[in-house]
Amino acid sequence: MRKSLLLTVALFLAAGIVHAQQATTNKLRPLTKANAKLPATTASSEIEVLREALDAQQQQIQQLRDEAQRRDATLQQLQQQLSTLQSAATQAQSAAQAAATSSQNTAATLTQVQTTVADLRTETSRGAITQDVEKRLREFEQPSQIHFRGITLTPGGFLAANTVFRVRNENADVLDTYGNAPFSGSSNSRLSEFRFTARHSRISLGLEGKIHDWKAAGYYEMDFEGAAPTANEVQTNSFQPRIRQLWAQLETKNGISFLGGQAWTLLTTNRKGISPTTLFVPLTVTASFNVGYSYARQVGFRVTKGFNDKAWFAFAVENPETVLSVINPPANVLGFATSPNAQSPNSGFTLSNTPGGTGVSTDLAPDLIAKVAFEPGWGHYEIKALGRFFRDRLTGNNNVTGGGGLGFGFILPIVEKKFDFTVQAMGGRGIGRYGTANGSDVTLRPNGTIVPILSYQTLVGLELHPAPKLDLWLYGGNEYFGRSAYTTIAGTTTIGVGYGSPLNNLSGCSLETPSATQPCNAQNRDVWQIQPGFWYRFWRGKEGTLQYGMSYSYVHRRPWAGTGGRPVGINNIVMTSLRYYFP
Repeated sequence: MRKSLLLTVALFLAAGIVHAQQATTNKLRPLTKANAKLPATTASSEIEVLREALDAQQQQIQQLRDEAQRRDATLQQLQQQLSTLQSAATQAQSAAQAAATSSQNTAATLTQVQTTVADLRTETSRGAITQDVEKRLREFEQPSQIHFRGITLTPGGFLAANTVFRVRNENADVLDTYGNAPFSGSSNSRLSEFRFTARHSRISLGLEGKIHDWKAAGYYEMDFEGAAPTANEVQTNSFQPRIRQLWAQLETKNGISFLGGQAWTLLTTNRKGISPTTLFVPLTVTASFNVGYSYARQVGFRVTKGFNDKAWFAFAVENPETVLSVINPPANVLGFATSPNAQSPNSGFTLSNTPGGTGVSTDLAPDLIAKVAFEPGWGHYEIKALGRFFRDRLTGNNNVTGGGGLGFGFILPIVEKKFDFTVQAMGGRGIGRYGTANGSDVTLRPNGTIVPILSYQTLVGLELHPAPKLDLWLYGGNEYFGRSAYTTIAGTTTIGVGYGSPLNNLSGCSLETPSATQPCNAQNRDVWQIQPGFWYRFWRGKEGTLQYGMSYSYVHRRPWAGTGGRPVGINNIVMTSLRYYFP
């Protein structure tokens, strides 16, 4: 390329010189004489012009050379880029061939995996179908629930074989009478008591269903501890067949529930929320639980509202019953369970319990109960209130008095699912029947008007679960009954009236065979108890649960002081129970 350019320039230059020479020759021929006369400066000028022209041509040649060099450099760069592109294309082609090979291998592998997965799905589906069939077959052969006309029935309960041993005789079953612990020196304090019993066995039936978008539930529970001659409504319904619980409940989507029937009173402390199925019931072997425990099972109607599973409020109206304790009452007071109008036919009207030995009180209105419960994140806390109405009739007049109390309770999970600490307490006037120590609600003044008795009930409990099969517990409780003492004149003698009078004659309380002039007019001041125990589950499975438990109780009873001494009632109680819980 460079040589060609040089050759071309040389040819152009040679041609130009030749042409210039010819033109000069042609012009000089007719002017020979004149030119001979021109000065020498003219030739020099022409030479200078030729030099300038030559320099200009050389510059053009140099420019052409530079441009040629730039073109060569550009061409070299293009050749390098082309080489790089060819190399990249070669590599890309190799990669594409490798990818194609890999894709073929992957496709083959994927096909194998898909085939394997399909096989596994088929096997899994067959296994799931088999398991479902086996499950349905088990449920058919051994159903834990019964489905009937849109509702689910769940049978339950347990069979119990209990042993009862008391150092001092109470002539009782597994239902202790803590408030009647025999006084030292009495005949029963010199007799121990031993018995086997199965009366605490229990049968239950739960029902669940839906009414539109409302949850419907019902529950029936019974045992065999009814006692027809002494049946009453004081704390539990002991008429035969003995109903423990028999209630129905409707629950709406917005957390409002309605309950009606016989259930644990709203005063009973809950373990969670406010529900008839989440109650704090001591783990005791005895059916009387522990002194200081506030409870009742009675008919009532209740409405409950929950707030985001953090707070609950409930209000209930429940069956009333009034327990009277009075020394030297006025004659013919009506309205109590021991009054003539409650124990015998009158004016052609026969009471439902006649001719039973125990009547029921004639009450004015239901007991009113309210409760608020909180669960802020650790523990369960609740506050409760009770309102009561008492009435009697004397000398043609009705007398009405109010009573009630306040209480609280809490359950603290000190170690989650391992150790719980429980406290419940209540205080007020006219609340004695809700305690476990057989307390009284009211007494009377000499004129027959009602005086609610001051009372306090406290229970503290520790519950430990060190292993799935073992429960350990320790409860301690106390119930106090205040003095409401009055005096009246009988002839010329001043006698005590009311509750806890210092004029009460206690001379016969500590005698084995007291005389007719040595009564025991003791009225309790306080009763306390300490009770440890355990439950151990031998077996728990689809067949049910088999467990064994044992408890020991120390009970101390002290009455208000009177004349003739101040006796003390103490008892030591050991109970065992072997239970089989239905699956």
